This record gives sequence, structure tokens and C-alpha cells, in this order.
Amino acid sequence: MPHATIIGAGIAGTATAIGLTHAGWHVTLHERATHPETSGAALGIWPTALAALDELGVGEALRAAATPQAAGSIRRPDGAVLATLSAERVTRRPGDPVHLIARRDLAEMLAAALPVSAVRYGSKVDPSGAGLDSLAGLDNEAGEARADVVVVADGVFSTYRTALLGERYRARYTGQSGLRGRVAVTTHEVTETWGPGRRFGVTPYLDGTTNWYASLDAPPGQRAAGGEVAMLRELFAGWHDPIGQVLDAITEDDVMRHDMYDVHPHLPSYVVTGGARNAVLVGDAAHGMTPDLGRGACEALVDAVTLARCLAPGRVAEGLARYDRLRRRPTQRLQTLARNAGRIAHARRLAGARDLLLRAAR
Repeated sequence: MPHATIIGAGIAGTATAIGLTHAGWHVTLHERATHPETSGAALGIWPTALAALDELGVGEALRAAATPQAAGSIRRPDGAVLATLSAERVTRRPGDPVHLIARRDLAEMLAAALPVSAVRYGSKVDPSGAGLDSLAGLDNEAGEARADVVVVADGVFSTYRTALLGERYRARYTGQSGLRGRVAVTTHEVTETWGPGRRFGVTPYLDGTTNWYASLDAPPGQRAAGGEVAMLRELFAGWHDPIGQVLDAITEDDVMRHDMYDVHPHLPSYVVTGGARNAVLVGDAAHGMTPDLGRGACEALVDAVTLARCLAPGRVAEGLARYDRLRRRPTQRLQTLARNAGRIAHARRLAGARDLLLRAAR
């Protein structure tokens, strides 16, 4: 039986493990954390990603737990609509809407579809070339079965990506910092509101709570001296309803803050082969993108099923080359679109011209 070693048991790594297991591979996941991820950030699962989850056997569980997203809008701080987001256009061809689900809930669903014995928590692999060669079976002191392929799925800050491709491909800060959370306020529409250097979005859950998020221009690592809640209330004071209601309800414990990084410049390949090593990058390790299109986790799921389809025992190098052809250009286009969308949303100069174009496009 062919053996795949996967570095990282997040969404990309676990989904890839499920796909390869279904394809007849023996899989081992190495996860440096000591437990499954428990982040409560919300994810929008687009129809292509839901089709991937169907292929992994998890689609129906997600549909049962997630909140289908209705039409929404992009607005100005005074509430004027700049653009509408049509749910009908999204669902017309695939038949499924975008579904909203907490990241931890999706992680639990994926973990439940994989044998517990496949995951080794608290297992940190040496990111040097020698460490990767060890996983590939060149110097395997741990006695682990030789890996026919090493899957790098350790996220946007992947140390294994730089070990394979060089320091040039470290994640880079986009100039924006993101805050998000979930609050017990009922809202009825998906909205994202654009202002100079900042924006605010809300998405409702079926249970009457609301996922909210904000982003702002900021130096990397900057945090509000007087607390994030006070800063948010000041920055978004006077913005249209229900932003005020959401901000009134949040507490400091509700707020998660993450600076936004992406993988830039684009990777020359998602595959590294040579000698006894066959390595492939998936998810954010390959194409970490800003959350502006809501497609990061979605593309990781599509990566997983595509790689599983491409890899046939005994024809690994050929399958990896096919995976690279199928996934690199589409995901890199999304990376560029996401980064540009973030810049447009935060525009300080010519914001009026931007708003006119959006309103005309309606």
C-alpha cells in the first residue's frame, strides 16, 4: 500500500488525508499542536467546496449543521447600497448556496471521517531538507514506513515551503489586520460595509447569533492599547445598523485578531520532486490568500480531492505534475483577486470613483 506523510492536520491536511485514504493510501498526519484546532472563526463554504466535501463523505453533515447564506450587499457607512450579492447566481449551476459554519465544527467533521490512529499530535517534523528527506525514507530513524509522497499542509506560515522553495516565498504582510467574532445579536442580511482604510461585515446564523468581522489598515503586530472593543466602537461609530448593535454587544473575550498575510510572490510550482523525495503543497501552504473572497478553506478542500484523484500508486511523479497543472493557476488567480479586493475595499484615495463604479455595476 502506498504511504503518504502529511505535515499539518488542519483543514487542508485532514481533508487530504481523507481523500488519499479513500483512494487506497496509508496516511500519517504529523501535527505540531497537541490537540485538534478549536478556533471559532466562521467559514463560508462555496458550492465547489461543498462538492469536495461530498466526495470526502462529509457534505451532508455540513449541510445539516451550517447556515445557508442568502443574498447580501456591499454598503457605504451611511447604509447606501453599492453592490448586491446574488445568492441565485451562486446557486444557479451547482444547486447549493454558500454555507456558513464555524471552523472548529468543520474541523471536527473532518477529523471524525479519519481514523484516530492516522494523526500524531505533538509531532514536530524538522523543516530542514534533511527532515523532509527523513520523511521520504532516506534517513528514517523513527522507523516510519517510507513515504511515497510528503504533503505539506502547515498553513500560510509554512516553514516547509521555505525549506523546499526558499526564503523568497515566506508569507508577507498585506498591511491589513482582521478582527472577528460571534455575538448573540440577531441580524437578517449578509452585509459588508466599506470605509476609508477599514470595513465591517456581518453574516447571520440560523440560531439567531451573528458572525461579525472587521479589517483595518495597521502596522503588523499593532494592538489597541485601550482594548480592541473600544477601538472598534470608535472606528465604526455612526455606521449604519446593525453594526452599532453588534459592537454594543461584544466583549473583549469575543474578539479574535489576526494580521492578514498571504503567499506572495506566487510559487513557481506546488510540487518538488527529485531523488527519493516527492513533495506537494496544499491549502494555505501553497496559496495562502487574504479572506476577502472567502475562498481559502474552500480551495484547500478542492486541493484535497484533486490530489487524491491525481495520485495513482506507482505513478506519483506524473500525478503530482497533473495536480500542479490543475490547481496552481486557478488558485493563484484567486490569490491576486483577493489581495486586490482588500485594497479596493480599504481605498482612501478615489473612494468616490470606486463607489460610483460599483453602483453603476449593479
